[in-house]
Amino acid sequence: MNALEQYFEETGDNVSKLAERMGRAATTISRPLRGERNVSLDIALDVERVTGGRVTADQFLAICLAAKRAAVAAVPRECAA
Repeated sequence: MNALEQYFEETGDNVSKLAERMGRAATTISRPLRGERNVSLDIALDVERVTGGRVTADQFLAICLAAKRAAVAAVPRECAA
């Protein structure tokens, strides 16, 4: 379980509630968490601020990076013949 999942479990929050407290759309958080979009440092710092440091910017960036790597790995690649 990563730091964000643990935070959600302990607080009862979810992506939508977190984004609302940040004053942002839920997709601003959910897309990077699925590896569908790059995340900005500003968003990562907002996550840290809104969670009171329970999810640091570094942790959030690492979670998004892992999701991006998984998304890229899931895309079939053509082999050169």
